[in-house]
Amino acid sequence: MKKLYFKAMELYKKYKEIFWYLAVGGLTTLVGYGTKAIFYSLCGFDAGTSTALSWVCAVLFAYPTNKILVFEHKAKNLFLEFFSFVASRVATGVFDYFFMMITVDIFEYNFYVMMIISSVVVLVLNYVFSKLITFRKKKEDNAPASAEENAEITAGQPSEDEGK
Repeated sequence: MKKLYFKAMELYKKYKEIFWYLAVGGLTTLVGYGTKAIFYSLCGFDAGTSTALSWVCAVLFAYPTNKILVFEHKAKNLFLEFFSFVASRVATGVFDYFFMMITVDIFEYNFYVMMIISSVVVLVLNYVFSKLITFRKKKEDNAPASAEENAEITAGQPSEDEGK
């Protein structure tokens, strides 16, 4: 059981960023869908206005959660970082809009299949933009861990002999 725990922790550490990105992305999707339903059903806004307002809510939720939980980024210029984040989300939103319009409205492909395909592409593009542009780490951020940091990471893990 102990070995399984350490293997799970090893996998978590290796894929921590992706794990948190998917978790935050799922929550952001819920925020978007939830606010869209509220704006449309309870507030009486039309579909376009509800979609636009829910997009704003989702981006405002996604920025701090991605910054803190996913990329653990410390920016010197928050305005520039936020602007970069919003600009990348606008770009993927424009992609989503035209992808859906072309594939569904022009070529008449299935709406739901195209929505899933578009969502996957947008998910990947948002991750790439966030990782490589908005929350890019400087070279000193990627410096190798010190001996003390390595000792903290491996503390409590069984030695090679104990695991057998």
